[in-house]
Amino acid sequence: MPVEWTPELTVNDDLLDRHHVELFRALGRAAEAVEGGRDVEARAAVAAFADAFVEHVAVEEALMEETLWPERGRHRVAHELFGADLLRMREELGRAGATPAVAEWASVRAPEWLRFHIRTNDAPFAAHLARRRQAGPGRALRRESKRH
Repeated sequence: MPVEWTPELTVNDDLLDRHHVELFRALGRAAEAVEGGRDVEARAAVAAFADAFVEHVAVEEALMEETLWPERGRHRVAHELFGADLLRMREELGRAGATPAVAEWASVRAPEWLRFHIRTNDAPFAAHLARRRQAGPGRALRRESKRH
C-alpha cells in the first residue's frame, strides 16, 4: 500500500485534515528516500516527518486541553508511544543507515499507525470539536490564535 493520505481518512476538521495530509506527504518522502537507500536524504526526510508529527501533536493536544476532550489521556499516550517508536527508528537510521527495519517502519508500520490513529482517535476527537463548535459562542474554539 502506498504511503499516501486517502479521502476516507477525512475527519471533517480543516485543521486536522490539513495536518494529516502533510504527515502522509512527509512520511511518503521519507519512505521513498529510505527505500532508495539514500541515507543522507532519508535522515533529512525522516527528520522532516518527525518535525511535522511533533507540531501536529502539539496543536492537537492543545485543542484537546482547551476543549476538555474526555479521551485526551489515552490519545496522548498513543502519541507518546508512536513518538518513542519514531525516535527508535531515527536512532537506527542514524546508526546503521536505511536498514530493512527502517524501510519497513517508513513504508508499512508508520503509515498503518497513522491510518489507525486517525480512524480510532482523531475522527472521534474531530466529532467532539464539531459538537463544541455547534454548542455556540460560549464554547467556541479559539482557533484564530492557533498557528494553523
